[in-house]
Amino acid sequence: MSDRLHQLRSGAVLLAASVMTVATARAQLPSASPAALGMGDNYTAMARGFGAVAWNPANLGLPGNPKFSLAILGVRGSSDLGPISTTDVARYEGVSLPDEVRNEWMQRIESQGGEQGDIGGGVTYLGASIGRFAMQVSSAVSGEANLAPDAMELLLYGNAGRTGTPRAMNLAGAHVSGALTTTAAVSYARPLELPIGHLSIGATAKFITGNALVHGEDGGSFLAANASEIDVRFPLIVSDTGGASSANHGRGFGLDIGGAWQSGPLTAGLAVQNIINTFKWDASGFLYKPIDGYYGADTSYSQTGPALPLDSAPASMRDWLDAQRFTPALAAGVAFRATRALTVTADLRHELGDGMRVGDRTHTGIGAELRAIPFIPLRVGVSTAADGWALAGGTGLEIGPVNLTLSAQDRHTTAGRSPAVALGLTFGTR
Repeated sequence: MSDRLHQLRSGAVLLAASVMTVATARAQLPSASPAALGMGDNYTAMARGFGAVAWNPANLGLPGNPKFSLAILGVRGSSDLGPISTTDVARYEGVSLPDEVRNEWMQRIESQGGEQGDIGGGVTYLGASIGRFAMQVSSAVSGEANLAPDAMELLLYGNAGRTGTPRAMNLAGAHVSGALTTTAAVSYARPLELPIGHLSIGATAKFITGNALVHGEDGGSFLAANASEIDVRFPLIVSDTGGASSANHGRGFGLDIGGAWQSGPLTAGLAVQNIINTFKWDASGFLYKPIDGYYGADTSYSQTGPALPLDSAPASMRDWLDAQRFTPALAAGVAFRATRALTVTADLRHELGDGMRVGDRTHTGIGAELRAIPFIPLRVGVSTAADGWALAGGTGLEIGPVNLTLSAQDRHTTAGRSPAVALGLTFGTR
């Protein structure tokens, strides 16, 4: 069984490697503020300065917004492998995998439709604000991949399967897809005085570039019951990496709008992201790569073939590419400064449509920031989504205008656990 466990680990590593090399855009404009993750991404009413660009541009017009803020090379990343995690596999390193564990693993895999990998991340090259103006330049990458239940049964049991009787294995359902995008955004807010409190409206204009995309899906691979025939079909569509425009495979403009109101210790915000978004992948910059292989008793061949124009790809794959758009998302949040040292926040977000993922389709959560020591903030947050929940926390060190922030999150979903981290060095003046 140690050999079988090695095969499983190899399959898990292959799946994770596939995910790490491709991505499906999970966040068009990642949060430039590492503090947001520490509060569970419940930050719609809390974000200020450069952080407001990704969350709510109207916050730039509220009292307390910094005169100047700057972020350079802020990084955020997360990963997931499940329902059988790398921790599950490592637990049986060097020992025989019990039958009851294998059976329990297969039940989990079948209930989730396969073994899934997921990774996401973003880097903010530059975020800055001066008064009510702010800007951000960031890239976002994330990815997902899936190994079908029969493929995982092969790894766990061999061709004999769970029953001990060889059977044909249908490997259809495996897929891998992803994208890398870069967004440059500029925000502005205009404050409006009210008899009660302060009202601000704001907007963020974005230019989005599609840097790279790959999508592959199994086309009906199978393994015969007696292992005498193996047929592998896994076509890919990929962005063309050659030529002067090798990093520009799609483009478009987007617009976010927001409103915020602050009265005393209470702040409330509402933002609509991608109320307008014209981004589209340029089909002329993509290639189709059919990957086929057949191994039989008398005949065998493998063929990747030359890269072909996208028109040669199956219609389903061309339609998939055309559907990769950014859809609108609605975000609402409140922040309440309960004491001079404690601020509590709550967020509700919902993405409208089924285009490229900009985050969880729905997010609800609460967060808190405690400054018992003013220059050492302590943050915590919890959130829920359709497929699970997450617990986050973070801290920082603020010395004058210099802020060093570290945040982490542990997400629990039906597919497994997904850790995330965010780290950044920022500057700001009141």
